[in-house]
Amino acid sequence: MNKAALTKNEIYNKLTGFSEKDLASIANFVDFMRHQKKLKAKKIIKLQGILKGRDIDLSELKRFKKLTWQHVDKEFADE
Repeated sequence: MNKAALTKNEIYNKLTGFSEKDLASIANFVDFMRHQKKLKAKKIIKLQGILKGRDIDLSELKRFKKLTWQHVDKEFADE
């Protein structure tokens, strides 16, 4: 028997004694692990230079950032 088959058999043996609810949670975890593996396999696309030559006004973004972080600055000033 190969190592993967032995590991699967060990996992199967460890599942005895769990309730139906526990088994459902374990199945959800396995699905989550499969999903994570699929996400890691995706190719990363670099967008560097995609907006090269474009005139971009960041003033609105800077204003939003300032408004969003004001409470943090205020909390540190109050200490």
